[in-house]
Amino acid sequence: MTVLKELKLKQIDSHFVLARSRNWEKGEQARMLRMFLQGIGLPEVRFHDLRATWATIMLSRGVEPIKVMSMGGWKNLKTMQIYIRKVGVNIKGITDGLDLHDPSFNEGKVLSIIGGTSQIRS
Repeated sequence: MTVLKELKLKQIDSHFVLARSRNWEKGEQARMLRMFLQGIGLPEVRFHDLRATWATIMLSRGVEPIKVMSMGGWKNLKTMQIYIRKVGVNIKGITDGLDLHDPSFNEGKVLSIIGGTSQIRS
C-alpha cells in the first residue's frame, strides 16, 4: 500500500496510480508489451494471452462472468463464453447431486480374466 500511495503522489495531473503511456491509448499495447519483454530478455507473449489468462483466473476464483467481461473489455457474451467453457464455470457442480457413491456399500468380489480362465477373488 505504501508503494501505491507514493506512486499516486507522483501522478499529480492524473487520477491513475501508474503512469499512462499514450501508446496504450492508441491501441499499441501489444507492440509495447513485445518491446518490454524483449528488453528484459523474456520470451514474447501475446497481449491476448495475458488477457485470456487473467480472465480464466478470475472466473476460476468465482468472479461473476459479467464483471470479468466488463473489466476485460469483451463486448459480447459469445466471446466471453469461450473463457467460461475453458474454466468450466458453466458446468461447475452439475454432478454434485448425483450421489453415486454409497458409503455403506460393501466390497464385492473381483473377477479375474487373466490367462483366459475366470477366477473369483475375495
